[in-house]
Amino acid sequence: MLQPLVVGLGRSGSGLHLNTLVRLARRTAATGDPLVALPAVGCDPRAGGLRPLGMPGEVTAVTTLEQALRYVDPATTVVHVCTPPRLRYDLLAELAGHGFRRMIVEKPLAASADELDALIRLRQKAGLDLVAVAHWITSRLTDRLRRLVRGGRLGSLRRITVDQHKPRFVRSLATDGHPSALDVEIPHSLALALDLAGPAELRAARCWDLRCEDRGLPRLGGAHVELEHRSGVVTLLRSDLGAPVRQRSVVCSFEGGTATAHFPLSEDDDHAQLVIAPFDRGTAAPSAGVLDADGVPGIGHHVFRDDALTDFLDGAYRSFASGAAGVGNFPLACATARLLCAAREHCAVTPHSRAGSR
Repeated sequence: MLQPLVVGLGRSGSGLHLNTLVRLARRTAATGDPLVALPAVGCDPRAGGLRPLGMPGEVTAVTTLEQALRYVDPATTVVHVCTPPRLRYDLLAELAGHGFRRMIVEKPLAASADELDALIRLRQKAGLDLVAVAHWITSRLTDRLRRLVRGGRLGSLRRITVDQHKPRFVRSLATDGHPSALDVEIPHSLALALDLAGPAELRAARCWDLRCEDRGLPRLGGAHVELEHRSGVVTLLRSDLGAPVRQRSVVCSFEGGTATAHFPLSEDDDHAQLVIAPFDRGTAAPSAGVLDADGVPGIGHHVFRDDALTDFLDGAYRSFASGAAGVGNFPLACATARLLCAAREHCAVTPHSRAGSR
């Protein structure tokens, strides 16, 4: 078994990673195949002021990395790096200096192209087994989209439109971890687009301010990103962080129809939905949720469980145990980070608007 060390106990570290790790430890222990060793250790300068994390014996909170080293052995530890992107490289170098090699890093990998290049060199020099968080890519929903793209049931893929909307006023006003809306939701959908349609170039990017009463937060209201893939597919990524409702949907437009995918909105429910509609309405539709022999979803409305983050961490820990965790994940994470850097640079020289829309 491997023991988790979660560095950074904000929303991502405590609300997602720690909670999911505890759930995964309970689940695998109950099946007789224990995977995660508890207690997990959570490290954050604010740890002393946080509410208790997990049940007694499941989580130990410390305020410094030096304190964390009293509870973990780098040789049997997986470090979850959940700090803001601008703090990533120095922390990863420090962790590597202490002998940690297995690391799961929150998106995006780096805040600039120079930092990404430095991280790539560090990974190679220190022999890091590094995995970027990409649970959208490993989700059951994305697997069905991927099979649909490759299976050709609706013809060739032409366009991808992703909508990631939610009200994010409190967190944006309280923290400065993300410099713009490009760093909040866009990394998930950007990686998804590259996975489904292949390498791409940036066509356009823009951000707008988040308006709240008499305050305005520059570039945190939302973002649009347009991509042109070498395959000929065009992608539009839209994220409104001042939206009144939550939405996580992907529309894949094919020559012969559409596939509309709805990712779970929060940890409150782990069900995904996929609606496949041909342009030829005369096409016979099988029973909802039917997959063919190759796992390609049929026409209709599919509803299924998709606890993507738990499954992602399960797979990552099993891969760490086998010594091959970051091999396939890292190139996509780097390509995603580079396109994000290009989008940031584009927005930096483009006047941003005080308000925006989807």
